[in-house]
Order: sequence, then C-alpha cells, then structure tokens
Amino acid sequence: MKVVLLGTGGPRPDPHRMGPSTLFSLGQDHLLFDAGRGAAIRVVQAGVAITRVGYVFITHLHFDHIGGLADLLFAAWNNARNQVIKLFGPRGTEKLVHHLFEAYSSDIWYRLKESTFTVEKLIDIRSMVKVSEVEPGLVHGTGEWRVFGEYVDHGHALGMTVDEWPCLGYRVEAFDKKVAISGDAVMSPGLLKLAQDANALILCCYLTGAEITSPDLELISKHVLTSSGMAGKIAAAAKAEKLILYHIRQKPKDFLALMVDEIRKDFNGPIIVGEDLMEIQL
Repeated sequence: MKVVLLGTGGPRPDPHRMGPSTLFSLGQDHLLFDAGRGAAIRVVQAGVAITRVGYVFITHLHFDHIGGLADLLFAAWNNARNQVIKLFGPRGTEKLVHHLFEAYSSDIWYRLKESTFTVEKLIDIRSMVKVSEVEPGLVHGTGEWRVFGEYVDHGHALGMTVDEWPCLGYRVEAFDKKVAISGDAVMSPGLLKLAQDANALILCCYLTGAEITSPDLELISKHVLTSSGMAGKIAAAAKAEKLILYHIRQKPKDFLALMVDEIRKDFNGPIIVGEDLMEIQL
C-alpha cells in the first residue's frame, strides 16, 4: 500500500501546500480522499495519470476539501476517461455534483458535440461519475481492499447536528494493513473507532499550543480541528502504530518541531509531519 499526501494545507491559501487530498495506491486501484485545491495537479505530479483515479471519497463539504473536485473530474473526462468514477461522500454530495455539472453545462455540451467529429469519443461526464451518499459502515470494497466510514466531530459541539452537518472519516483495509484518515475532526467515538489499532492514522493537526493565543483559536482547537495538544491523545487512545499529520496551518519550522514535541507527551510511536507529495509505504 502506497499513500501519497497530495495536499496538506488548510482553508487558507498557502504557497507551499495545496488543499487536503490524499492518494492511496492499492495495486491497480487508485483511491483519492478529498479533492482540495490543486488535487488534479498533485495526482499527476505523484506519477499517476489523471484517468487512473477510479474512486473518490469526500469527508465533508467544506470548500478546501472539494475545491479541486471539478478540475479532477473534468480533467479525467477531457482526457477520455470513459469508465465510471465512483464518488462517495456524505449527504449533500449528490447535490454538489449536480450543480457542478449544471455550472459547466455549456462546456459539457460543446465537448460532446465536438466528440461526434473526432476519432476519440467521450461519454457524457454525467454518466462517467457515479455518486453514492454514504452512512457509517462499509462504504465500498473489492476483493483486495475495503473502505469503512464513521461520523466524526467537526464543529458539532457548536450546535450542529449530524443530520445538518454530516462529516466522515474513513478507514482503509488492504493487504493486511489498516489506515485511518480523519478528515477534519476532533476527538470523538467515531474517530477512535476508525483509528483503533491502525497501522497509521492520518490526522488533521492544525495548530500548535503556542499558536492558540485567542478565544477563537482556542474554540477551533477544542471543537473544530485537532491541535497538537489533542493529536497525541487521540493516537494513544486508539493504539495507532504511527501518526501522520496533515491539514497543517502554515507556520515556521520551529513551530512544527514544537508540534511534534507536544504530541510526544502523549504518543510514543513514530510521528510524520506531512508535506505535499510525501510518499509513505505501508
């Protein structure tokens, strides 16, 4: 199993990082988790043809996790991917994709018209993308791998219900390995279930303790996005073997080192601070 952290940034533009997006290569299958800004570019930079991504799993519908989705789908289609892309996500994903196709309806019309005159044919992109809105449990699987989902807590303590704001984390099981990916989350039963005894936990870690200097940042670190003060506790409670950090707010290198030091207070396993296009073999 090869995992590539395509994008490790957060919602604010960062010249060094693209938006959250993680690629799992499982034999001949390529699974993309979230499609933040620059996802299509990063897929190609990771050495995978854009037409080879057959599965996309969305954690939630914040713009920084889906901002690159249209580019990913249309780039694959325009390169004559004439096989289905299976797209999974929480409630609201189908509506999102429907409106994307409405917004690009003129482009779709033109390319289908052009395709009637060319040797290379395009199927209708609306037939190429199959959307499934998913609940906790088994999301999808083949003979070689399975993906499970659970609801995670991402701002729900601020008065949002899961029905109003469904957010998912995922767990990939393949080749005797188990890898959890949090999406945006803080400590919750769903996240711990996904990460339980995982060989690796890919966890958002937005802030270090030194950055939490205002009531707003304190609220974020407590209820919205895991900080370094919480990350080690999550990994230790789940008994994860390895912790991989992503969705990191732009910060100086000494703050990144401080982030690791703070996590080590609670977690003794290997800690990897993610960078864009970092490859991890599991």
